[in-house]
Amino acid sequence: MILHNIRLAHFPNPLGISELSIAAGQTVLLLGPSGCGKSSLLKAIAGFSDPAEGHIGGEEKAAILLQNPQHQIIMQTVEDELLFSLKNAGKSVVDPGTDYLKLIETLGIGSLLNRDMNSLSFGEVQLIMIAATFLTDAGIYLLDEPTSHLDPPAIRACYQCMHRLKESGKTVCVSGQIADEYLFFDRVWIMDKGSIVADLPSEVFGTTYREYGLLTDSELIHASLNRIGSAK
Repeated sequence: MILHNIRLAHFPNPLGISELSIAAGQTVLLLGPSGCGKSSLLKAIAGFSDPAEGHIGGEEKAAILLQNPQHQIIMQTVEDELLFSLKNAGKSVVDPGTDYLKLIETLGIGSLLNRDMNSLSFGEVQLIMIAATFLTDAGIYLLDEPTSHLDPPAIRACYQCMHRLKESGKTVCVSGQIADEYLFFDRVWIMDKGSIVADLPSEVFGTTYREYGLLTDSELIHASLNRIGSAK
């Protein structure tokens, strides 16, 4: 997939890179502050909205998880929600490549299968909708801040599932605000005011992220404690 001379709607500046590509089997982390255009970019890639300028080339079918996964709930029970993606593609849980049982095991959601979707916590809904997105038959998977309400074990489980998609040749692009998560990705796009200001291999990002005003969670906590201490 290639983004040609894109300018996102509601942003005055172009994306900043005339031809931005994501290769099959590549994982990309999109970082930036709230309001910088991450969600707008994912929706444009998914075909939910048109860019103000430019076009997106590629034949890949996209599956997207919105920032509020509750807006995407279709079915009443957890199991029906998970099976909907398979049925929509004309598949069943026993078809090769569906990864249904493995996905449930990895994400630890087996005990939720008979639950009503309306009875779940936000974090549980997030896990279920991550699973439903990964079960969608697509070539590129777009997830908007999917780990925002997950604990560290659930975050690792989510990225284990993402890695299996990568190994099968699928492309995954995830937006977030946690710099630490770069370890799970091949590349990092840093976004600000509708533009991508850097496109870096993850190993390069790991040594240069402070140059872009980003901090890891431990550094943020340390800085906050220092501010509290200095205020006394």
